[in-house]
Amino acid sequence: MMRAVILAAGDGGRLGEQTQDVPKPLIQAGGRPLIDYTLEALAKAGVGEGVVVVGYRAEQLKAGIDATPHADLRIRFVANERFHAGASLSLRAARAACGEEPFLLLMADHMLSAPILRRLLAARPAMGVSLVATDASAWPDAYNTEATRVVFEPGTMNVASIGKGLAPWDALDTGAFLLDPSVWEAVDSAPEDCELSVIFQELARRGQLEGVDVSGASWYDVDTVEDLEAAQRVVAGGDR
Repeated sequence: MMRAVILAAGDGGRLGEQTQDVPKPLIQAGGRPLIDYTLEALAKAGVGEGVVVVGYRAEQLKAGIDATPHADLRIRFVANERFHAGASLSLRAARAACGEEPFLLLMADHMLSAPILRRLLAARPAMGVSLVATDASAWPDAYNTEATRVVFEPGTMNVASIGKGLAPWDALDTGAFLLDPSVWEAVDSAPEDCELSVIFQELARRGQLEGVDVSGASWYDVDTVEDLEAAQRVVAGGDR
């Protein structure tokens, strides 16, 4: 059974007043919570279990997720009590739930679609190699500025570098990963409290991270009020 870990512990401070009383994953876009788009995508892609890492307003988030079930997708929750710190702590919190099998890693504020997950799951990486779904489409400059960028080794999909502010770059990181259990070695070698890009850059340094092109598939990362407004337009069928 394929398992997905969804990081949903942060306080969403960049959305200002909108997250004072509501956890970010429950903020509405198109009449639905942000996280609901990813949960629906998991169900459509045939993923059996979602492990949601909660922290900020945890009980409220759990209730909101339980109120919108998706058939055949079992949800369980794990807690990150240090949710104000780096996202690495949320990944570490999910470790015991992941076992020794490959797993999807997703972000609760990235509105993903099923084609992205299907393409990741259909890929056949070499043993010990993890995958990141990448998008080489043209995006507005304002979006590119905030996005995590990916650089490939020339003529390949092997990730040479991943992080914000890279220039030039080849594609954007959609926030969807298929991680081999060897990722925990990179986690152990990284600072306990760090951003995920530190861990993924270590995978790239080891030659253990490859891109999967999902260009054209629907997704949107919501970090700011402006992002949320743009996501509303995407849901309504407008330009991204």
